[in-house]
Amino acid sequence: MPAADKTLQAIRKKLKHCSLAWQPSLWLDTGIPELNCVVGHRDKGLPYGSVMEISGWQSAGKTAITMTLCALAQQDKAHIIWGGFEDRNVDERWASIRGLDLSKNFTPIVPYVGTFGKEKQPRLATAQELLEEMEEVMAVKHGQCDRMVAVIDSVAALLPEGEAEAGLTGGGFRSSMDLPMMMGRLLRRWVGLAQCYNCLIIMVNQLRTNPMARFGDPTYTPGGNAPLFYSHVRLRVRRVKGGKIMD
Repeated sequence: MPAADKTLQAIRKKLKHCSLAWQPSLWLDTGIPELNCVVGHRDKGLPYGSVMEISGWQSAGKTAITMTLCALAQQDKAHIIWGGFEDRNVDERWASIRGLDLSKNFTPIVPYVGTFGKEKQPRLATAQELLEEMEEVMAVKHGQCDRMVAVIDSVAALLPEGEAEAGLTGGGFRSSMDLPMMMGRLLRRWVGLAQCYNCLIIMVNQLRTNPMARFGDPTYTPGGNAPLFYSHVRLRVRRVKGGKIMD
């Protein structure tokens, strides 16, 4: 062991910091070697404990792919935590078609109206409050199962606290930056929690077009640079005109 490493180990021992070198130990095999290559390891698939972003235009199949991955994870005895921020409820029929069973190992978290803390007037839950609920579910389920999947569907639909308070007419540069700042704070925490809990985090994201872009790709994904930076895998899906899956 190099001298520098021995020094660091001695300091950690003095401070009672126990370091663990994390390596993926659980994998979600899609059953399709070609897809495994795209999302992770050809033979093993996608590692639990990683962060994944799936982006694309509307009706490109983002949620369908996510549901299929969750269905495979359910068969792998993983618990699914579904943050459905676009819709009030997950479409049970569509989920069934994708193989996802909403009656077992499935916790949905959707926007709702209620009172929070000492507030007396009901209002819509903010993204921070709903994501905090998802984090608490992760902590509870970690003691009951050895793997899980947490889905954010979608990043673009998250309503940060500052944006909710600003309203339609009170918005400005500060409120417009609330989503990127929140995603940065969230993923700084969740990238570590993913490894601690063996939780595969899937962020579904939409595409937007920058009208001011004159060079390069004018499309971008909401949420700032944090999803780009912290994602181990970024998958962009699109429909191919005239394309057909034969096998």
